[in-house]
Amino acid sequence: METTPPPDSRPAPPQTDSRSAPPAGTSPPSALQGHRDQPPPGAPGNNLPGNNLPDNDGPGNKGTNSLVLAILAPASMILTAPASMFAMLMTYSDDGSSSRQWVTPLVLFSLPLLFASLSLRQAIPALKLSPRRSGNWTAAAVALCICGLVFALALGPALDNVGVF
Repeated sequence: METTPPPDSRPAPPQTDSRSAPPAGTSPPSALQGHRDQPPPGAPGNNLPGNNLPDNDGPGNKGTNSLVLAILAPASMILTAPASMFAMLMTYSDDGSSSRQWVTPLVLFSLPLLFASLSLRQAIPALKLSPRRSGNWTAAAVALCICGLVFALALGPALDNVGVF
């Protein structure tokens, strides 16, 4: 009794036109690979909203955004200074005493502290997620310095009103 192996039950690979598909073992044409500088579409930090891919995991532009907000914080005092002067005219009497000394610093520092706190919210994750000494990390560190200055400026009148100074 002779034993012959059974015929191969695998289907034959589909025949392709040599002009449309690359030979086996080669990569697709460079036009389909994307740019060399950009990570593939599914990589973290490269996903735009609404494309049904996972959320952006990378720090993105948080360092730059925090720096812009930190610069806006002291610059916004130009906008709140006239309003705080008006608040001072309305709350202080002619002899210079007032029971509402807290109103003027509150009006002066309301917008700068809002910008500084938003900048702080952006800068801390940028410092944690960015590589050290990168541009994003440096921008976040500078933003934290500016925010610290704004918070220190606001803390002076607050402590004066409490009676520490």
